[in-house]
Amino acid sequence: MFGLFRKKPVSFSELNINADYHCHLLPGVDDGVQLFDESVSILRLMQQQGYKTVHLTPHIDSDSNRGVDEPFLKGKFREFTAALPDDITLDISLAAEYMVNQDFEDRIDSAPLLCTENKEVLIEMSYYYASPNMDQAVFTLNMAGYNPVVAHPERYRYLVNNLSFFDKLRDMGCKFQLNLLSLSGVYGKSSMIILNYLLDGGYYDYVGTDTHTLNHFERIVGMQLDRKLVDRLRAHNLIKQ
Repeated sequence: MFGLFRKKPVSFSELNINADYHCHLLPGVDDGVQLFDESVSILRLMQQQGYKTVHLTPHIDSDSNRGVDEPFLKGKFREFTAALPDDITLDISLAAEYMVNQDFEDRIDSAPLLCTENKEVLIEMSYYYASPNMDQAVFTLNMAGYNPVVAHPERYRYLVNNLSFFDKLRDMGCKFQLNLLSLSGVYGKSSMIILNYLLDGGYYDYVGTDTHTLNHFERIVGMQLDRKLVDRLRAHNLIKQ
């Protein structure tokens, strides 16, 4: 009987999200989408869901994605956008997701990084251990005039008992980007503990799909979210009222 008074879950379309700050839709350059037609299918679905702006953020990681650098990605981006059909009306721009590894600071000094127009640079760590040079990398980014944005911090589950790690990054000027699929709890209890800590602290600045495949984005679109959680997202201006 009491179930009659439970609030209905919120569908993805009700979130009114219009910008994706993190996705892997530039085909054939990393572990994301490989085929042009699949990228187009995802972009069409994004438009149907109300998206207006998409930042493509392919991996730049000298350890696991060798040979992929800024000039290479700029060339691929030009080819990709030139071939898009006319019905794709999204504002599409190129940035990157940089792995903070041992040579990342050298990259900062050697060439302009791929970033947003506000000089925001998306950075990530391994899912298995924290980058030992994370503090120095953030400091170097700041000194070079960039604004670091930490990708999907809730996925660094090894930090569940070291939440002050995020406090320090915030104090150093980092912004944080939430992966939408994380809201479903798919990454487990530790991920949700981190997510709730960062959300309640007002640490998240952006949301992103981190889409790697059409199936991945369809899973996001199919989410049914707790209304109280959605209200908290709205309270922190991560989604529109």
